[in-house]
Amino acid sequence: MEIKTVRIPTGTPGDIHAVMEVSDGVIVNAEVCSSTTPLAWETLVLEKHPEFAIVAAERVCAGCDASAGLAVAEAIENALEVQVPDAATEAREALNAANTVRSHATSLLKSDLDLDADALYTVIKAAKKVLHALGRKPDHPPAITPGGLELETIPTAKVENAAKEALETAEKIKDDTASAVDDLKDEIQAEMNVETYGEPGYKADLTPDDVEIVPPDEFYRMKSALELANNHVALVDGNPTLVGPQARKNLTDHPLDAYTAKAEEIVESLEKIAETSENLDPNADVKTDVEYTSGEGHAAVEAPEGTLLVTIKLRNDRVDEALMVTPSNVKAAVAGRVLKDLEEEHAPTVIKALGLSGRCLTH
Repeated sequence: MEIKTVRIPTGTPGDIHAVMEVSDGVIVNAEVCSSTTPLAWETLVLEKHPEFAIVAAERVCAGCDASAGLAVAEAIENALEVQVPDAATEAREALNAANTVRSHATSLLKSDLDLDADALYTVIKAAKKVLHALGRKPDHPPAITPGGLELETIPTAKVENAAKEALETAEKIKDDTASAVDDLKDEIQAEMNVETYGEPGYKADLTPDDVEIVPPDEFYRMKSALELANNHVALVDGNPTLVGPQARKNLTDHPLDAYTAKAEEIVESLEKIAETSENLDPNADVKTDVEYTSGEGHAAVEAPEGTLLVTIKLRNDRVDEALMVTPSNVKAAVAGRVLKDLEEEHAPTVIKALGLSGRCLTH
């Protein structure tokens, strides 16, 4: 038996490591962690204005930035019992869907699959157009604010056209991805026997009572993992749980099915954006005035890589307590299990497919 530590190049911010017990080239046991220096969002936002918590959350991870901002905004709204206009809720769903398209297409671009890069860039460009239109920027969208969105009007025609123009390309990506995944499955034999949590759409029902946060010195058992890990791990209902596109699409026979699920969600998200924008009144009210007082609230959003949970407590218009549970915090608990019985050489490909980010893990 040999202990090996491998840095996994995931194509996302931060450093992911797999610590593996290997026998005859096969992984017998494994733990996956992040050595990335913590950004400490929960500490960074203390005593700050609630709007700063949104700005900071959007910089936790490049992939789920809009979703993180939306989750924090909705936690603040729930804490203050703010009612958001219906048009703002619909526009937020489209914004989150655009975040999903951009993130998934980028993930496929950086995957080990042989896909059409030009097609993926076309879809990414369309998603950025929607993010810019509804969020005022193609990344870290500043329009997200407690009470709704900071927009004078909703550019519905621009949003609808961007989504519809990318749909044919997205359908091709979906077909190509399914074929490429099937080919790679012939080379990589793997199974997934894991609990899952995920809900199609925008919002999730996950609450703080459903989640247990485990510090690294209590979760990790292998010495090398303990020495590296800067991340906490989250259990759902006490169990290691897979979240993200695979869970939402119920495609969990093989780790590489994550890519198939992402390609399918790209198409569905573009259709959702087009449908939503077609039915929105461009002059509808998308912002409620907010009085910042005291309260506590939580929100859960289906971010691109999985369910993202935020809890926030406000005291006299300042953040008093904050907690963020990211998709990577949850997926870290199952990553080692997914590697078990896998040939050692395939570990990077499988972990990359799971969508873990070192920055997301340490946020």
